[in-house]
Amino acid sequence: MDVMNPQLMWIGTRCYRVNQCTATASGDEPSEAYVEEDLYEADDEYDTYDIEMTDNGKYQTAFHVPAAFYAMIIGAKGQTRQRLEAETKAQIRVPKQGTTDDDIVVTGVSRKSVAAARSRIELIVIGARDKQQFTHFLSVPLATDGMMKRFVAFKDKVLYKLPAAFTVDESLFQQPEKLHLTLTTMSLMDNADRANAVHILQDCQETILRPLFKENGPMEIHVRGLEYMNDDPHAVDVLYAKVEGAALQEAADRMYEYFVAKGLMQRKYDRVKLHATLINSLFRGHNSEGCETREAERRRISFDASEILRLYGDYDFGRTVVSEIHLSQRFTTSCTGFYEASAIIKL
Repeated sequence: MDVMNPQLMWIGTRCYRVNQCTATASGDEPSEAYVEEDLYEADDEYDTYDIEMTDNGKYQTAFHVPAAFYAMIIGAKGQTRQRLEAETKAQIRVPKQGTTDDDIVVTGVSRKSVAAARSRIELIVIGARDKQQFTHFLSVPLATDGMMKRFVAFKDKVLYKLPAAFTVDESLFQQPEKLHLTLTTMSLMDNADRANAVHILQDCQETILRPLFKENGPMEIHVRGLEYMNDDPHAVDVLYAKVEGAALQEAADRMYEYFVAKGLMQRKYDRVKLHATLINSLFRGHNSEGCETREAERRRISFDASEILRLYGDYDFGRTVVSEIHLSQRFTTSCTGFYEASAIIKL
């Protein structure tokens, strides 16, 4: 392990360094994990979790984990669960596969052992969740008449006014009705996950968005200029519009921090990159509803955006005021032409 750049994992609002288990300097085997005696039942560290005392004098916590992650917690032949139980001195009960409504239950002789086991399980879940394809995203719809008109004009310029060598297939363009800013993405694996995300978004409305709106007024944004997601303009996967808006940037950053703290995503960056996707190679072969398909993920083919950037790199898509934020579901289309929403908050 690089001691100057250790692996970090976030659990709630705390950042932990991941240490490797190695032999001591003297060559002895590492000693068995030690769990400190629980001296202070009201310690803030334990208040993070709902830990109760059972009738037999033990401590217990129950919490939901999507069934898709049970196998990661149990491990091959139960080895992961056995190791966690040995290291934390707690008993971990995982529902059987196929069960969707039961909670994971952790029981131990002290609050410390129960909290330690739950923290370790949450580390596993966060890591496993990060490996899943994202299913939902926080979005700001941009499908206003003015924005869509300017986008269609941009699309026509790219399709019909560029040399043939730089032509982009029409299917790679975003549908005008689905123009949006992406604030962050997440993998929601079941109904409980989705309900939790909706609750967190509603919390953001009360604790983040309304105070900012009261302080700064309406969140006006200016969509202007082009950027791309990789280093070579001749082999671009995603071309998107840049977004200017200090108030929305602050709101997006704070919402991202809140979702990370709640364990629905892993921290990957310090600042949200506000962007509106215009052309995406994943849209190739999109379905009749005008959205990317799961099968398209295996057919990403880069395109040459050098002439688009040279000629239209400062293209102005206009200004608008952010009026709502959606928890949008990927691979869907609503009756309005936008993505289906699990929740919508008004500003």
